[in-house]
Amino acid sequence: MASSSPRVQITFDIVNWDALSSLACKLYQVDSSHWGNQTSGSYNLVRFLHLHDSHNTTLVARVPLQSEKNMSTEHHSAISKRIESEVSTMEYIESYTNIPVPHVVHYSAHAEGDVRSPYIIMSKVEGVTLVSVWDDMDDDKRRIILRQVIDILLELWSHRFDKKGVLFKKAGGGKGKDGWYVESASVLRVPGPNGTAGSRYDLVTTSYAHGADYWLAFANANLHDICNETFGSDIKSYSYAQAWFMRSLIPSLFDPSVDAHGCPLSPGDFHSQNIMITDVDANPRITAVIDWEYSGPEFATDFAQYPLFIVDHPAWNEDNPLHKRNIQDQNTFDEIILEAECNRNPVGGLPLSRLISNSYGIYLFQQAIYFPYTYSVTYPQLFRHVFGDDDEISGDYYYAMMEEGILRKDKERFDKENKVWLEARKVLGDDVVGRDLKIAEFKSLVSKHLDKFDNEGSVQEWLAGVN
Repeated sequence: MASSSPRVQITFDIVNWDALSSLACKLYQVDSSHWGNQTSGSYNLVRFLHLHDSHNTTLVARVPLQSEKNMSTEHHSAISKRIESEVSTMEYIESYTNIPVPHVVHYSAHAEGDVRSPYIIMSKVEGVTLVSVWDDMDDDKRRIILRQVIDILLELWSHRFDKKGVLFKKAGGGKGKDGWYVESASVLRVPGPNGTAGSRYDLVTTSYAHGADYWLAFANANLHDICNETFGSDIKSYSYAQAWFMRSLIPSLFDPSVDAHGCPLSPGDFHSQNIMITDVDANPRITAVIDWEYSGPEFATDFAQYPLFIVDHPAWNEDNPLHKRNIQDQNTFDEIILEAECNRNPVGGLPLSRLISNSYGIYLFQQAIYFPYTYSVTYPQLFRHVFGDDDEISGDYYYAMMEEGILRKDKERFDKENKVWLEARKVLGDDVVGRDLKIAEFKSLVSKHLDKFDNEGSVQEWLAGVN
């Protein structure tokens, strides 16, 4: 197999595909099979296995992509947890909802045995991905699909758990929901260079009663990470001020009362590439929602957002041709979900439709604070969402906070650190003192070369004042 991705090739070479196909043949009591097409994404390699039986059964075999470097024990553990949680979530949905999902035929969360890799074998669902046809659908067909999407969301909304996290099945089983339990979502985090970095991603999600508390803790951890990373950066005071501004929005964005009834079960990536449909030309029908990795109970405000396939990409310009279509689809979505909630609970408060229709600020906040690679695009949009389009406001706002206001001492500290960093760089050289050193790394570095610094200089003064 030739592949442009080293991780795909490494994974393909590690897996014993003959052992995996033999296992599937044994489960279905057939003598032979052959491998067909394959595809891959950010996390997995997928191959289709065609059984030589009277039904021409096709199975989907999915294995996690291996790292280009030797993976740590923690990395292996995170992958195992990811598979266990996804299978548990799919089994829960299959057992207690009417939402169509692939059936898990067999799986292993560990690399033990002849296959040499964790894997999931599941049924193949009919149809094509919604993403492949959505842009060409007329309004009537889009309405049909949106109605089915809303039915799925309302059903997930009704399944509540007492904590935010990821779902697992109890080893001893149990009746109904008692057979499942929730762990912190941080157990799925891959440590090191292949994963997200920063203390904010290590929060124990199950320890927070509602979204306001969780996002406040996340924002505080974000401020802590900014202070400890990129020591001496000359833009740190602005990064800190922007993070401080985001934290200040939390009380107005997240209402603790909406989490009083627990956390609804939320798909980790409810996008059009993970929705399978059939009968596209006549009466389109959702046949399955696939890819339940990183799914689990979420706070109500995190759940209550428009499906991403009717939301503008943050990097789009306002004249993007799909912008008006998305506005139209959101209006249709609002109309249908309001009607559906009224039918389900005619005397209720219509919480989901109300939350979704007011979710844009929360969407921008979460995109900006959680995903560093979209920050440069989403943060300015968040600021404009709060203050309007007057560009002069941002300069005045940051100046007031950092020069005269509540962040004045923080700016003085960051300016001093920049002066310390510049002296260290001048003495030790650009190749020794990098731009991405954490504060502890910088301290260790200059401590090793203490004799090279002036006793009256900024580095010595700084070292004397830190623990």
